[in-house]
Amino acid sequence: MRFRFRLDPVLGQRERVETERAGEHARTLADQLAAQQTHDALLERRHALRAQLTADHATFDVETLRATYAHLDYLDRALAASQQRVNACVAATERARQRLVVAAKDRKVLATLKDRRRESFDRDVALAEQRELDDANARAYERTTQTEGRDP
Repeated sequence: MRFRFRLDPVLGQRERVETERAGEHARTLADQLAAQQTHDALLERRHALRAQLTADHATFDVETLRATYAHLDYLDRALAASQQRVNACVAATERARQRLVVAAKDRKVLATLKDRRRESFDRDVALAEQRELDDANARAYERTTQTEGRDP
């Protein structure tokens, strides 16, 4: 006798859904990390430019100062946009993580049910085998007691 879990197709579907959700989560996390790296690079460029401006302010001519301040304004706007992108990516990653958790729970429920049904099946098989052995032993004992009773 072989164990068959009737909900195996459903379990397989839930495993596929969980795998898809894990892939979505991985993609959103990669997007988030890329956005964060871009943001960090912009911060570093702004910090370096401000440090250079502070250190060399007296040596810059008017046109260089104006261009430097204009570039700092550009970097500030780019940082604001970059921070919005990072925040959007964090939110998307969190949504994907929540969907993955739900999918994992759905799969785990069926996996647990399958394990419990398997254990029940194994117990039933072991019990049936034990009954067969007990019956066979009872018949063998019966035969030996009957043959011993006939021999005078």
